Amino acid sequence: MRSDAIDQLVSSYLERPARVSWEGDAMDAIRGQIDAVTIAFGGVATAWLPLDSVEFSAKRVRFTPGVPARLEVEEPHLRVAVGQAEVDRWVERFHFPFELRLADRGLVVSTRLAGIPMGELESRLSVVRGWFVLEPNRASFLGLPEWASALMRTYLPVPPLSEGSRLASLQHERGRLWLDFSGEGFVEELTPGLAERLRRRLIPAR
Repeated sequence: MRSDAIDQLVSSYLERPARVSWEGDAMDAIRGQIDAVTIAFGGVATAWLPLDSVEFSAKRVRFTPGVPARLEVEEPHLRVAVGQAEVDRWVERFHFPFELRLADRGLVVSTRLAGIPMGELESRLSVVRGWFVLEPNRASFLGLPEWASALMRTYLPVPPLSEGSRLASLQHERGRLWLDFSGEGFVEELTPGLAERLRRRLIPAR
């Protein structure tokens, strides 16, 4: 179910436009408990990459009135999308010596030296002890054999996952990467800065 009034209320608390949907009827929201709630945002800037879209969901959310009011969230989940344009700007911003292309089956890393193509890596994104890592599936680099790709794992220069969160899954498509994060349940007060605090719980924030 959706409600424009709920959208406006949540948007005012989060200090950014949001669309809210949930299972059940309007009385559930009035009573302060909603199941399978989803809050969707447009583009969101982070300390590591701008995000095309952000979708926060939870198994159950309870609202407790008060000053301030409180939210109790069960089984939170965050789904974000990163587009090719944002990746290109990120690579250019940090002057990396490679190009990073979002492809159907993974991330393609192309290296250059003085403008001359030197090699290509087809990689997958994974998390090692909280840090994001590119792990090559195959390599074509100055004639190196395929087994050499295992030696070329690269840690990405982005902040690690927030404490208590994990990368649950990811999906590749041409020009876009979808990442799903899950975390532990929590209680938050409805005070200014709530959107930023929710983001920090699940995705890199430094």
